[in-house]
Amino acid sequence: MKKSLGCLLIFIILLGQINLCYAAVKVMPTLIELNANKNKSNYLTTSFSVQAEKDEVVRFKIYPEYFTITDEGKMNSMPDSDSPDNLISHARFVPNEFTLKDGAIQTVRVTFTDLKSLPDGESRMVMFIEDVAAKEVILPNKNKNLNTRLIVKTRLGIPIYVDKGRFVKVGNFDDLKVEQNNNNLVYKINLSSNGNSKVRYHGKAQIIKNDKLIKEFPVNSNTVRANGIFEEKGLLPDNLENGEYILKVILTYKNEKGENKNLIKETQFQVTNKI
Repeated sequence: MKKSLGCLLIFIILLGQINLCYAAVKVMPTLIELNANKNKSNYLTTSFSVQAEKDEVVRFKIYPEYFTITDEGKMNSMPDSDSPDNLISHARFVPNEFTLKDGAIQTVRVTFTDLKSLPDGESRMVMFIEDVAAKEVILPNKNKNLNTRLIVKTRLGIPIYVDKGRFVKVGNFDDLKVEQNNNNLVYKINLSSNGNSKVRYHGKAQIIKNDKLIKEFPVNSNTVRANGIFEEKGLLPDNLENGEYILKVILTYKNEKGENKNLIKETQFQVTNKI
C-alpha cells in the first residue's frame, strides 16, 4: 500500500495568465484604471473577460478585497478594511459565479456607484477570480512507495483603481547607489510619491564609460503607492572590464494629466580586480 507524502494547498496569484500542466486561464485586461472626473454621472461601469482552454471545464467565483501597496511595490490584500479609499462598498458585479467550458469567454461587468462620496485621490480594490473546486495533482516520485499530492486552487487578481476629484501623481527619484554584494554589483533605487494617487513607472538603465554608452538594459516596471516610497534592487551585468563607470537610470511615468514625466539619476561606480 502506497503512503501519501504531504498534502499542500497552493494558491497561485497572478496578474495575467496562468499556465499549468493541467489548466490555462486567461484574464483580460490584467489591470483596470478609471478616471471618475471624465464621467458626468455618479457611477462608472467597466468589465473584464475570463477564458479557459477548450478542453477545460472550470467553475469560478468572483469576489473583491481591498489592498495596499508595499514599499516593494507588491499587493497586500485584506478581506476587511474601513479605509475611506476602499472601493468594495461601491462595487456591484455580475455574474459572481460562472462555469467556463469549450474555450468560451465570460465577461464580468463591474459598476461603481455613489462616486461623489469617494475621497479625492485614488480608491482601489482587487477583483479575485478563484476556482470553486480544488484540484488534486499527483507528483512523480522516485520512491514507488511514496506519493506527493498537491491540492491546488487557482486565484487571479485584477487590481482596479478609481481616481476622483483633485488627484495628483508626482514621482521623485530620491537615491541611486551601486554596491558590491559578494561577487556581484547591485544597484539600489529609492523612489517616492508626493501625490494622492499611485505612480506607475517603466524605464531603462545605461552603463557609460568615458562618455560612451557601453550597455543598456530595461529596469523592472513597478508602482509607487500614493504618498509612499519604493525600494528596488537589481544586478548589474557581470562582464564589465576594470575601470570607472557611470550608471544612469531613466524612468518615465504619466502624471494626472496623462503627460509623460521623466525621472533621471546617475551615480559613479568602479569595477576592480577583474582577471
